[in-house]
Amino acid sequence: MKYTPCTINDAEYSIPLYQRLFEWGSENVAQLLDDLQSAFEKYIHISSSTISEIDPTEGDYYIGMLTSTVADKSGEKLYLVDGQQRFTVMTLIGCVMQSNARDSWRKFLLYREKPRLSFISRKSDELYLIKLINQEFDYEGELVNYKMKEAIKTVRDHMDKFQGDKEAFANYIYNHLSFFISELPEKYGVQELNKYFERMNSSGKDLEHHEILKVKILSKLDGNVSLYMQLWNKIADVDTILLRKKDYQQESEAEYNSRKNKVLMSSLADIEASPELINNLKDEDNKDALPIKNIGIRNKKPQDFSNNHFNGSKSVLRFPQLLLLTLFLYLKNKKGDEFSPKLEDFFNQNKLLETFQKHLPFEGVSVNKECLKEFFEHLLHYRVAMDVCFVRSLEYGYSLDMNLPEDNKDLRELMMFESFLYVSSSNLTYYRWFGWLMAYVMNNKRIPNAKELFLELKKQTDSLNKLPKYSKLHFGKEIKYWFWRLDFYIWQHRYELFKSEEDASYLDIAENYVFIRNRSIEHIAPQHPKTESKLQWSESEDDNALLNSFGNLVMISQSLNSALSNSSYEEKKAHVESYFNSVNGTIESLKLLMVYKDFSTCWSKDNIPLHGEKMYSFLKNDITPDVE
Repeated sequence: MKYTPCTINDAEYSIPLYQRLFEWGSENVAQLLDDLQSAFEKYIHISSSTISEIDPTEGDYYIGMLTSTVADKSGEKLYLVDGQQRFTVMTLIGCVMQSNARDSWRKFLLYREKPRLSFISRKSDELYLIKLINQEFDYEGELVNYKMKEAIKTVRDHMDKFQGDKEAFANYIYNHLSFFISELPEKYGVQELNKYFERMNSSGKDLEHHEILKVKILSKLDGNVSLYMQLWNKIADVDTILLRKKDYQQESEAEYNSRKNKVLMSSLADIEASPELINNLKDEDNKDALPIKNIGIRNKKPQDFSNNHFNGSKSVLRFPQLLLLTLFLYLKNKKGDEFSPKLEDFFNQNKLLETFQKHLPFEGVSVNKECLKEFFEHLLHYRVAMDVCFVRSLEYGYSLDMNLPEDNKDLRELMMFESFLYVSSSNLTYYRWFGWLMAYVMNNKRIPNAKELFLELKKQTDSLNKLPKYSKLHFGKEIKYWFWRLDFYIWQHRYELFKSEEDASYLDIAENYVFIRNRSIEHIAPQHPKTESKLQWSESEDDNALLNSFGNLVMISQSLNSALSNSSYEEKKAHVESYFNSVNGTIESLKLLMVYKDFSTCWSKDNIPLHGEKMYSFLKNDITPDVE
């Protein structure tokens, strides 16, 4: 829930012993004050002429997230588990701002006539803070905390130099310095709090929004919250496969696949009853492990994971994206067509908490525990399906599980198609093919085979993206998708297109093709060719249409585009030739490879439409053209 010094709840905040000392330097405090002053000036500028007329909800300045847990049964004393630096500097600013707005700031600084902020086992800091609250800024005794004293001096110096309305500025900070307070579940014990704090300090970062969301959602659920926390953490680690084969237990492939399908349909109650379904959940995997001395002789060769295509792979989706995609699909399934949010806002990861509170409230009177539980179950199911059926990235290329060898024909076809979908997507379009995939898996209540999943994704993709007329595929239009789609077609039909012995080198290049993002459209024959180029353009309308036509365009990286800018066809041909019998990585365009194969000697105005129509016919073979 959002707070300001004005609206903070009725409680005392106590900083535990394991928290580090106040460490903000003068430069940190000065930067915060400069930012607050800029926000204040903007606030005054955009509002009406008198401060009394300003909308009280406008102009909030967000300082960050605080995390607390209840310290006593009354709920009036909270441990500040994370955020003591921000809370302390806010308190020190308030000590100085009393000079300009005493009545307001005293309400924040004191709770029941005692300092709102206290320090466990740091009595001297607590006593010094009382002196600062009483504005004894010149105190020089043994209680002095020199970091706090330095911060106080920085705030006082800033206010001495401030040329505007000091009372208005002090009241602006009191009413608009905003922060969220995330309360950890009361079930958190001392050990869990210590682990939580250590994790926060080892990263040196504030809590991510999804970590705040975890606490908000799970604290509302009934059941084994500690187990749910572990499960959520495992789901959040998207780069680590959630369900892995238990080789030490000699789990067979059939057992492993059965476990995947079982988790795919499990409720939270099922997981609570059988945590061994998830690898290392509550260390259940190790409960039946044998001591070394009792391990018998095996005549089966140990499985070699060193060359496993899954090693080192990473999810192409980050966890906040997975959360938003799951929420979108959950609400779409629940509400149907009446759920139609503005996608740009919904999938804005910076607004993750805001989006969840709006559509699946975790605070206030609208909280629905059953819906929160259902969402968590959907998240688990989608994560299992994503691990198995959703392409993952490697340092060079992609990987896909599907319980198949990596050289399986159907698996490679699906992996290449998903790679194409990935590179041709953006943050606002992931939901389409992610949704198609998840819907297909969940409707079938099992992990599908690679061929049927490929056919489903292709059907959905091609029904959404109708092929434009050839004349519409020209330079200046948003046509990157069709270059990637064409490259997939060429790869898919590589054995037909490069079937002769003379084509062996072309086939090798096509085999090694990898879909990569960050591509730009380039003319094969440039608009302003170098003087030695054999193909020169006139100013005629026909030449201009031919220059910018699909046949004369190729999609390559921006770096290669720059390197080949205005290069003749002969130079571009040399670039293609560099991939023959080399280890230069993947060629950047299979369309460019086809140009070289069909027109190896020259690139002319007669050849451009021949190539363009041929490439267009490839697309027409698979996709219904848009006749409009």
